[in-house]
Amino acid sequence: MDQERKEPAFLVEPRTVLEPGASVTGKLIYDAPVKIDGRFKGEIKANSLLVLGPQAEVAANISAGQLRIEGSFIGTVSVKGWIEILPGGRFQGEIHSGKLKIYAGAVFEGNAELGAAYPASSS
Repeated sequence: MDQERKEPAFLVEPRTVLEPGASVTGKLIYDAPVKIDGRFKGEIKANSLLVLGPQAEVAANISAGQLRIEGSFIGTVSVKGWIEILPGGRFQGEIHSGKLKIYAGAVFEGNAELGAAYPASSS
């Protein structure tokens, strides 16, 4: 009767799927925590933690469980849990999320609708 315990998303080191210097256009869908540190344009669906690393340049529609922004993001985000924009992170667009934390040294330009549990995926 041993059931495997899953660690919370914020304790699991995300796997990098786009290294610095990589550039991709399209649609990414992930269940595991992932990190993007390259350029991406399109749509991202991540059921767990999504990290946009310090060298990330992302223009996308994102739905995720949680989102950490360390690089540059332009677009729309719907997140079940929390979004945090770290020092050096830049956000431009629209947020729908349960919680939002903007650290000193981060940039936020846009609109935020907070407090409700938004679906991480619409399909």
